[in-house]
Amino acid sequence: MKKKFLTLLIAALCTVTLFSGCGLGSFVTNGKPKDPPSVTDPDNPNNPDNPDNPNKPDVPEIPSTHYTVSVYYNNKLFNPGETEINVVWRNDNKVKKVLLGADGKADAGELDGDFGVYLEGLPSKYTYNPSAYTATSEERKVTILLGSIREPESGDGKGLYQSDGCYVLKYDGTYRANINYDGEKVYYEYTPTASGVYSITSWVNAYEDNINPTLITYSGSVAYKFNPQTLEGGGFSLPGGFTKNFRYECKVDKTEVGSTFTIAVTAANKLNEYPVYIDFAIVYEGEYDNGNSDVRIVRAKEAKIKAAEPLPGETFKFADLGTKIFDMKNFEYNEDTGFYHRYDANLYADDPYGYGEGFGPILCCAIKKAVECYTVTTLYNANAVGEYKANYLKLSRCWIEAEQKYATLDYTDFIRVDYNGKSNSKGVCYVTRELKEFLQKYAENYSLYTDGVGAVEGSPEDKGYFAKQDALWLFACGYYS
Repeated sequence: MKKKFLTLLIAALCTVTLFSGCGLGSFVTNGKPKDPPSVTDPDNPNNPDNPDNPNKPDVPEIPSTHYTVSVYYNNKLFNPGETEINVVWRNDNKVKKVLLGADGKADAGELDGDFGVYLEGLPSKYTYNPSAYTATSEERKVTILLGSIREPESGDGKGLYQSDGCYVLKYDGTYRANINYDGEKVYYEYTPTASGVYSITSWVNAYEDNINPTLITYSGSVAYKFNPQTLEGGGFSLPGGFTKNFRYECKVDKTEVGSTFTIAVTAANKLNEYPVYIDFAIVYEGEYDNGNSDVRIVRAKEAKIKAAEPLPGETFKFADLGTKIFDMKNFEYNEDTGFYHRYDANLYADDPYGYGEGFGPILCCAIKKAVECYTVTTLYNANAVGEYKANYLKLSRCWIEAEQKYATLDYTDFIRVDYNGKSNSKGVCYVTRELKEFLQKYAENYSLYTDGVGAVEGSPEDKGYFAKQDALWLFACGYYS
C-alpha cells in the first residue's frame, strides 16, 4: 500500500538518498560513456582498421539498421571475460538473445518494433537497472551502464534499531537486500545532510517476473520508530505481471535535515525459491519545493455523461462487495464506455449489460451520498471539514511530472461543480480515469490507511477496511445491482 513516506517528519512520493546531490556511487557516470577509440586514430595501433597493424583483419561496419547494445562499466566497454552473458531483446512477440562479446558489444541484427533490453548471466558483483533500457526502430543502439553495489557503513539488517542490527547508510547509491525466506525484512537507517527530493527505486527484472519487491517506511527517530507504511508498485512493471518494482519519492525540508529515517525491504518469490536479492537505488532527484505557493485549479475534462437513475429494485453495493476489502481485481476500465466497471470474467461472461464480455455495471462514485467506510465527510462537503473548515479538496504537495515540481491542486470545482453536475438524484456519478486519479490522491493525501498505526477516526482503516496500494481510491465507490 502506498503511503506517505515518514508521515510525521516529511511530506510524502512516486515513489531518498539523503545526502546532497553527489553522484550515485558507481552506477551514475560523469556525463556520457567515453567513445571507443576512433578507427582513424594513428595513436591506437591495436585498432583492427589501422593500416599500421596489418596482422589483424578488417572489422566490417555494423549496418545502421541493426539493433545493437554496448555495455559499459566505469566509463569503459565491459569485457565479460570467461563469463557468458547474454543480451536479451524482448517484446510480446519475440525474444532475441545474443552473447556479449569481449568488446562489450552485441548485435541482434535487424529486428522490427520496440524491445525491452536486459542482460542474463551478469555476475552478482555488478548491478544495473534491467527496466531502464528500450530499443525502438528510431533508437536501435542501446548503451547499458553497469555499476557496483555500495555496502552499508555498519549493521547486518536484521532489526529495526541499530542495537538490533539495522544497517546504517551514509551515502546515495545502489544497495542490495538479501532476502533469505518469505517475509524476511532487511532494515536500513539513513540521515539526510541536505534538503531535496529523493527517490528509492527497486531494480528487479520484470521480464523474468518471478520476484515482487516491497518497500516499508517508518516515521520516528533513532530511538523510536513507528507508523510503518507499505509500498508496492510505482516503478517499472509489465501489464498483469507479478513483479511490480517500487518507486518512492521523499521530500526533505530544510527543517528535517539531520533527522534519521528508516526503511525495510522485503520480497515475495512466485516460485517460493529463496534466497533472493533486491537491488535498490537511492537517488537525489533535485531541490525541494513544497508547492504550497503554487496553487492550481483543476477542472474536469471527462465529466460528460450524467449517471442514470437506479431502476426499481436496484440497490447500491459498495466496492468492497461486503468483505471490507477493496481489491482492483473486481474492477476494470472499459475503453468503449470510458468508465470503470464491476468486472468478473465468469459472472458476466455472457455480456448481460452489453458492455463487453466480463464487464458488469458501471462503477459510481459517491459525491453527495454518504459511504459506509468513510464518515469524516462526503466528497461534496469535503471543502469545509472540521472545526477550522479545512478544504480537503485542495491536495497539497502533488508532483507535476511534466514540470518536475510540486504544486497544490485545487479540486473544489472539479468535485462540487463538474462531477456533482453529472450525478443522479442519489448523489453518485460515473467513475472516469481522472476521477479515479483524484480519489487515489485524496486517499493518500489524507492517510485513509496507515497500516494500523494511528488510524484517523472515521477513516476506512478505523472502521476495519483494507485496501492494497492500487485500490485505495475505491473507498468512495460502488455500483447499482
